[in-house]
Order: sequence, then structure tokens, then C-alpha cells
Amino acid sequence: MHDFELEQLRRNPAWRNTLKTYWELQTQARQTIPEFDGWVPRVTEVPKVDPALLSNVHGRLIAFGFLKFDLSNREVGMRYQLSPLGRHAIGAASAEDAAELADSVA
Repeated sequence: MHDFELEQLRRNPAWRNTLKTYWELQTQARQTIPEFDGWVPRVTEVPKVDPALLSNVHGRLIAFGFLKFDLSNREVGMRYQLSPLGRHAIGAASAEDAAELADSVA
């Protein structure tokens, strides 16, 4: 399906840690903010990831389709959320995500 992308994620623990951090932030916000739209601000610290590498990690996650970004206005800045592939990769995919992933390779 997306074997190459998933293999790259397995080979890069910093990528996986960053995805998990975004998923945790999305989950927390969803539980505490009624009007949460699914987007979270860019993280500047991730456990076990050198902050100097984070820009590169973000770029790779976007390029491989694990992370989506939004630049809606200057006040908010860059915002991110896991793509269906990103959720699948960390084991948090829904049935809707699975259908979307299947359509993307068909």
C-alpha cells in the first residue's frame, strides 16, 4: 500500500516521535476545546528529537504524506495535523482513514 513511506518512518524514530507528539496534542485539544478544528500549532520540542532537526523532520513528514500543514493567517502561523497515512502509521487510523488510504492507491 504505502510500504516505502512506512519503511522510511520505521527507519527514522525522530519522525515517529514527532507524529506521536502531534497526535497527542490533537487528542488533548479535541477533548478540551469544543470548537477544535483538528489543527495544532507547530511544535518546537519533541521528546528524544534534537530541536535543530525539527525543521527537517517536518519537511520529511510532509513530503512523505504523514503530516498536513495549514498557513491560514499570520496571527496563527503554521498549523499541522496528521494525515490519514500519519494516523495509520501510528496506529490511530479510523475506518474512514482506511477507506481514504485505499482510494489513494487505487
